[in-house]
Amino acid sequence: MQINRELSQEKILNFDIRRTTILHLYMKEWAMPEYRVIMTKPENGIYIEIYYFPSINDQTPARFATVGLSNSIRKSGTPTETEWMLAITPDLGQESMDRIFSYFCDLIAHHIEHIKSSEVPRVMTESALAPENWTTKALLIDELRGESEDLEEIKIGEEIISVLWVIPITHNEASIILQEGIDAFDAYIENLHYSIIDPTRPY
Repeated sequence: MQINRELSQEKILNFDIRRTTILHLYMKEWAMPEYRVIMTKPENGIYIEIYYFPSINDQTPARFATVGLSNSIRKSGTPTETEWMLAITPDLGQESMDRIFSYFCDLIAHHIEHIKSSEVPRVMTESALAPENWTTKALLIDELRGESEDLEEIKIGEEIISVLWVIPITHNEASIILQEGIDAFDAYIENLHYSIIDPTRPY
């Protein structure tokens, strides 16, 4: 029993160090989080915190970001070694914060259970789990864009963690990436009259 307790304390300490490092960088860029949801699956050793960083003005996105996804082990046995960040318009695409937390947790659970690597770009096709008011019911997971370089790779001890951008996309945009590649999608978005962080943009 004593050994188990010590191992548990070591695991808690390791997570505390991970949280301190990652959350410090998040707060440096996005100010104070307003809310946190904890996603846990003890039988699989999964413990992930998801923080909500509200928009500080009408010009900046609201963000949801993970702490601890990088420490999670996929069903395949490999570590994810990544954290996720979702940036959307300040009005959250006319959805509640709780609804988006729920969707984000569903995406994370699916990723851990079914996806074998963190290679990007990765497209997930339309899902019925997406928020009802969003037109962007598919998903792109890609490298960070438009954020501080400090967030691209985070060093914790000997571990290097990548923060990935989770981007809600439309069915049409998913088709562009799958058929023509990510560069074609970038060109499409550059000429779009709507922001890429607007989850209610037209199809």
